Amino acid sequence: RELQNSFFYSTDFLYFLELNKEVGASSWLTAKPYRHLGFELNHQEFTDAIALRYGFSILNLPSHCTCGEANSPDHALSCGNGGFSIMRHNEVRDALAEAASHAGIKGVEIEKVLLPCENHNLPLTANIAPDARMDVFGVGLWGRLQKTYIDVKIFHPEAKSYKKKSIRSLYNYHESCKKRSHNRRVVEVEQGGFSPFVMATTGGLAPEADRIVRTLAGRISTKHRGTTYIEAISFLRTRIRFALLRSTLVALRGSRR
Repeated sequence: RELQNSFFYSTDFLYFLELNKEVGASSWLTAKPYRHLGFELNHQEFTDAIALRYGFSILNLPSHCTCGEANSPDHALSCGNGGFSIMRHNEVRDALAEAASHAGIKGVEIEKVLLPCENHNLPLTANIAPDARMDVFGVGLWGRLQKTYIDVKIFHPEAKSYKKKSIRSLYNYHESCKKRSHNRRVVEVEQGGFSPFVMATTGGLAPEADRIVRTLAGRISTKHRGTTYIEAISFLRTRIRFALLRSTLVALRGSRR
């Protein structure tokens, strides 16, 4: 009954359908449940994932969060208590670094500390912290011997502050924020290239992130004979999607005490 009532003329439901059409968002539904790859969900996880996918009610959630706010799926995926946002970010970061190594990118590192930038005239929006780090570093992604610095951003498109904004505009906003914060420092101080890797909690990839995944898939298909580009990009999207999905489901019901 809820499905029937939601399906017809519901703006929220139609918005979820738009989110589900984003690149990579639905890859988890068609994946074979390989346990050794983490492509497996139990009954409750699968039920919760379907409810999140279509904006349905999720049963047996606590009525209030430990932060004092009324609890809901949107709040659970936005609240900073419990460290679940960091865990979600790190899961995607690690999956991306793993993919880069598999694609033959040289010198892959996570959490690489940037060089000092005191003597550089950087814009006010630049991150000039002495301990600033990039999530993933590697050599050769965009060109031979070219250093690439990637920073990951996961956002929840159903958060209150994002209401009435299109998913395209949110992708552009977060990519622009990352570039304003890091691009000049990476280019001028590190003499490298910067690429933001932005994802929605619903699984969609922003344009720059999709470009990274497509490039890695091409490298994998070239390096590993017998693996086609279609097979490589399908696997990468599914691997990254499950890293995000499983950590999102943990955040939904995880204890924040």
